[in-house]
Amino acid sequence: MNFQKVQRKNRKAISPVLATVILIAITLIAAVAIAGFVFGLFGSFTSTAQVQASVTNCSYTGTSPTGTEACNLVLTNSGSANTMATASCSLTYGGSTHIGTTSGAAYTTGIPAGQTALAICTGAAGAAPTVGAQISGSVILTNGGNALFSATAS
Repeated sequence: MNFQKVQRKNRKAISPVLATVILIAITLIAAVAIAGFVFGLFGSFTSTAQVQASVTNCSYTGTSPTGTEACNLVLTNSGSANTMATASCSLTYGGSTHIGTTSGAAYTTGIPAGQTALAICTGAAGAAPTVGAQISGSVILTNGGNALFSATAS
């Protein structure tokens, strides 16, 4: 049998010290990335709508109990995404909540990011609030949020 001597090429590997440093660096980078997402250090990557409501007028039309309370609102979207008001809103006065409907540009065309739109929240027919009574309410938005408001009945 002819055994030939197998010659190995002189290969050099990286040193154990360098390998350890590389493994520690990879571990630290992974730990920072995971901590950033878990603890919210990197912020949110989604755009959101942030809507505030201001009341221009809340008044009762008709006679109790067949009249309705309506609040004229200006909805301001200070967020970075467009949204719309849904058809639902609510008015609370005199210890009871009246579910109503939303109308106006905020409902029909929406509230673009960084802009304002008008909305009218009209409650269901019911007892009239006394003049000067506090009214609170909300307009439900298509992004799942609520635009809260409060006013004084006129």
